[in-house]
Amino acid sequence: MISVLMMLATPVYAVPPGLAGVAGLQGCWRVTGRTLGEDTPAIARGQWHLGKRYFNLQLRTIGSDPYEASITYGAGKEPRAIGSVFLDTTGGLYEPSLGLGELAEGGFVQRYRFTGATYLNRFSRTGDGWRWTITEQADDKPSSVFADYRLRPAPCRGMQFDY
Repeated sequence: MISVLMMLATPVYAVPPGLAGVAGLQGCWRVTGRTLGEDTPAIARGQWHLGKRYFNLQLRTIGSDPYEASITYGAGKEPRAIGSVFLDTTGGLYEPSLGLGELAEGGFVQRYRFTGATYLNRFSRTGDGWRWTITEQADDKPSSVFADYRLRPAPCRGMQFDY
């Protein structure tokens, strides 16, 4: 019986530094901020999957303009590197975008390429929460702020997410 239980147990996995850097997003969050100059209230939840090999952050707006995103983070080749896949309900013909980034002072950064632009996502710790800024670097145009959010800890009770 013990050997069967040992086979079913999740193996111990050492979380690489890059993934450990996103672990501070674990739990539920109330999100305030603006996207393209418009208020964007939302909720978010971060959680581990597959034995802490991947970390997923889901975002869902709670206003009248529905939007959802799911970002799955994985370890990069270098110790401080972070890879990710960004999926959302409005992205370029619903195509996923692969992100590459790394730990940064007080947080981490990810870069995603969508048609005609690169989006720099910067997560920075602020007290017990996070600031998430997205800068759009469009081809042949100056960089501009696409979104600026504040994430504050919140109870998960009553929050609805796909998984």
